[in-house]
Amino acid sequence: MSLITTLTRFSAVTDNNSLEGKGVKAYTQAYAATSAWVAKSAYLQHVCYAQLTGAMTINATVTNLLQFDEVIFWFATDGTQRIVTFGTNFLSSGTVTIPASKGAVVKAIFDGTNLNVISREIYA
Repeated sequence: MSLITTLTRFSAVTDNNSLEGKGVKAYTQAYAATSAWVAKSAYLQHVCYAQLTGAMTINATVTNLLQFDEVIFWFATDGTQRIVTFGTNFLSSGTVTIPASKGAVVKAIFDGTNLNVISREIYA
C-alpha cells in the first residue's frame, strides 16, 4: 500500500468514520476459569476481560477472523498474582503471569488457522 493510499484511506465524507465502521471493535468479557471466547469479525479487536479473580484458560473460536486480523487482550488482577493460559486455537510460547494488582496486554495475529501470540507486556 502506498503512502498516499494510506493517508487517504477512510477519508471520504461518505465513509463510516465510527471505530466499528473501520473494523475496530472493543468489548468486555466476563471472567471465567475457562473462557470460551468467540472472536468477532474485525481486523482489530480489543478484548477486555473483567478483573481476574483466579487462574484462567482461554479457548478461542476463530471462524469470524480473516488472515492477519489482530486481537489485543487486556487483563487486570485483584490483589493476587494470576496466570492466563492460551488454549484452543492459540499458538503461544507459554502462559502469562500477571503480578498482584497489575495488568497485562497480549497481542495476537491470526495466521488463517490460529492466533499467534506475538507480544505480552505487564503494566502497573
